[in-house]
Amino acid sequence: SRGARGLACVASGARELLRTASGSLMAPGDAAQKHLDIILARLIAQRAQDLTELLTSEGDGHVDQEAVAELLEEATVPVVLRRSDLVRSALAQLAERSVAHLLLGVTGRDDPRLETFTNYLGLRVQFVGEEGLDMGGVRKDFMDCFAAAVTRAEASPLALVEPLSILGLGADSTWRPAPCDEEHQSYAWALGRLLALALVYRCPCPIPLSLLVFKCLLGMRLRPGDVRQLDPDFWRHRVDPLLRDGGAEVRQAELRDWGMDPLTFVSWDGTRALKDGGEGVLVTEANRKEYAQLLCEDFLIGNVRTELGALVMGFHEVVPKELLKDLDAEQLRMLVCGVAELDVDDWQAHAIIEGPKPKKVARWFFDWLRKRPAETRSKMLAFATGSSVLPSGWDGLRDQQGQPLPFRILVQGAEEALPSAHTCANLLVLPPVVSRALLEWRLDRVVELAGREMFLV
Repeated sequence: SRGARGLACVASGARELLRTASGSLMAPGDAAQKHLDIILARLIAQRAQDLTELLTSEGDGHVDQEAVAELLEEATVPVVLRRSDLVRSALAQLAERSVAHLLLGVTGRDDPRLETFTNYLGLRVQFVGEEGLDMGGVRKDFMDCFAAAVTRAEASPLALVEPLSILGLGADSTWRPAPCDEEHQSYAWALGRLLALALVYRCPCPIPLSLLVFKCLLGMRLRPGDVRQLDPDFWRHRVDPLLRDGGAEVRQAELRDWGMDPLTFVSWDGTRALKDGGEGVLVTEANRKEYAQLLCEDFLIGNVRTELGALVMGFHEVVPKELLKDLDAEQLRMLVCGVAELDVDDWQAHAIIEGPKPKKVARWFFDWLRKRPAETRSKMLAFATGSSVLPSGWDGLRDQQGQPLPFRILVQGAEEALPSAHTCANLLVLPPVVSRALLEWRLDRVVELAGREMFLV
């Protein structure tokens, strides 16, 4: 019939459209990773001159062996930390180091003069009293521990100083810069550096940061809709009524009836003018949208404008703003902070299983994961890879050279052994147990012991 033929044409056209657009239709994580590949290539190109200046003598441009030796001596020194004073010490050391040295693990990757040393350059971490050479796994562990420490309200019993309070919790349960003094603003600047390093080293720092932080990093204008998402109560009581037709007249009439001052261009708490001379500018039907825009922007960042600016400045010192132009705020947040939600079916589909007759043990492992809460899944991911979050999905797992490094399960060893892990290789080693119950008991034991300090290789 004519109707059937019409539907067939529509279906055929839709399939052709999908084929044509297949290059742009991809999962958000895949798109973010492709953008990151481009960002890193451009960053390496931008920093090429810096690298040349570090390695060559003035005048003739030839490689200066003394300069190379000096560079290696300075740039191979890891960030040395105590777990009891993680945040303050880490940020202080990152603030002291040059951006060129911090980036060498990325910018020197393809330079034949440094290829032998690339794994020892850039952002590397060593914990005091713990053995282990950072080939990527310790760095991931550091990012995890840093995120937990910087959002911890109370000091650790072993801490010698008060914890830094540079982040505050918003109404939407995400974190953003908090008002602080000038000294702490310098720590916010160093935090910006750390977040940028998390991006370029593909090593997420799983702080649940507010989306507005990433909008500011991208230079995006904050809008009333951001308030609606981040603080629905403020939107419902202060903004939405004003944006309705006649809303400004209704609000001004209410204020007169209540014997209160009229609404003017000042902040929600009355402490700041929203624009020059704002205290004397009445809100009217004609300017209510401008007022709502300025009010919402001030509500979101007005009291932390300096602190947020310091964080943005630190980030852009490492990754210039123009390199981020192809990302949206959610993609940038995904790349910097990682993906916290772990779908076990997706995890199993991306896993590589190795060893003699490993499939049964691996299947028991994933069945165990399905029966455990999200926190346990994150702990097990951290145990195996060093990070409790994914860098924009499973395909985002990469080695220090940016090559794919998928999650692997190797079933081997003594039957009575506990599970172990090689975090620099994203490798989980499971013992060849004979029963599901034995494996589950040992996996529970590893999680109970927070095994990263005990079983990492």
